[in-house]
Amino acid sequence: MSLKQRLAGGELSISTMVSEVKNPNLARMFATAGLDSMIIDMEHGTFDWSDMSAMIAVARGAGLAPVVRIPEIRREAVLKPLDAGAAGLLVPMVNSVEKAREVIRLAKYPPAGVRGTALRRGHSDYRQVSAGEYLRRVNEEVALLLQIETRQSLKQVDEMMQLDGVDAIFIGPFDLSVDMGIPGQVWNPDIRAVFSRVIESGKRHNVATGIQVFSMEQAKELVKEGVRYLSFSSDVNMLVDQAAAAAAVIRAELDGYQGVRQEADRKV
Repeated sequence: MSLKQRLAGGELSISTMVSEVKNPNLARMFATAGLDSMIIDMEHGTFDWSDMSAMIAVARGAGLAPVVRIPEIRREAVLKPLDAGAAGLLVPMVNSVEKAREVIRLAKYPPAGVRGTALRRGHSDYRQVSAGEYLRRVNEEVALLLQIETRQSLKQVDEMMQLDGVDAIFIGPFDLSVDMGIPGQVWNPDIRAVFSRVIESGKRHNVATGIQVFSMEQAKELVKEGVRYLSFSSDVNMLVDQAAAAAAVIRAELDGYQGVRQEADRKV
């Protein structure tokens, strides 16, 4: 089942954000771990186009849906991930219906849009294909996730959800908290109310809601409420936090052992 089909069918897709680790085999690790997708972050991440292409290729081979967060809305940024075989695009800072329409226009082949055509690329597994049938099918398979990160975008989110071609609205909690004047307070009641509003709007318009979270309790609560594309944690957080937890436990054990030895030595 493709990512787009999962979103349309109300299935849960669990993902994570990747912005620093360039080894393409990270995709195989996440697939083994049971994730459905990963987001290759070209907005804040350190990847170039070659890094991105390699990560997409391995993810496709591992059965993990590769989503690329593009740096901005422009032709090259939309075209290259799709030609490399991305299952979907996560588009940041979509603040208006006009920007949403531009994303759709750049991402869809004619007649739905103006996406340039290069058929023997990663997206077709380099096969020869029947152009007409293939272009129609790809237009129906690529998922577009629009990121809502400002108060301005919230004013038009209902209109965006009604556009043909929008598969999910993805909430960016941290940038939203900054825009609302409460930086970092991603579980503030005012922001939490925004989450509920977007989720309910998605249900009315049959458009999936996605979000980035770092707390397991928040993740469970939002999935129960109706989030269907959940990006949990990141490569950086998983590595640093797990390493920090392990180091703390080992040091505490050593400190405890040394304390016992010192006490024993004093009694000798």
